[in-house]
Amino acid sequence: MTALTIRPSLLDDDIVSAFEREKSLFMARNKERCSHLLVRFGPDAADETFAISAAFTLDEARNWHQAEVTVPFKELRREDGPDRSLISAFGELDEGISAARIARLFAPLSVAQRMAGGRRD
Repeated sequence: MTALTIRPSLLDDDIVSAFEREKSLFMARNKERCSHLLVRFGPDAADETFAISAAFTLDEARNWHQAEVTVPFKELRREDGPDRSLISAFGELDEGISAARIARLFAPLSVAQRMAGGRRD
């Protein structure tokens, strides 16, 4: 699922198509890792950077986490196109999801988990 929070005039067709392509690949890569995944994006207040955030859950309890990254618009408008910047940005979001998964493994058990024999659901 994606939330569109940007004025279309800020993005040309090359940026939009590259973003949609990279977002699709990101969603496919994380389909198995995240039980729920929402990608949001939009400009900062000064219209200088493009923010992309991924809100996600790692379990059915829906404990939400978020990773975000910003890309300067000048990087998206480079002569060689926006692909490299967007690939890097979605790679950073992948790393954020991985970090949340690792942190979850080392988090203290809740009372309910301890009573259930130390299982992490």
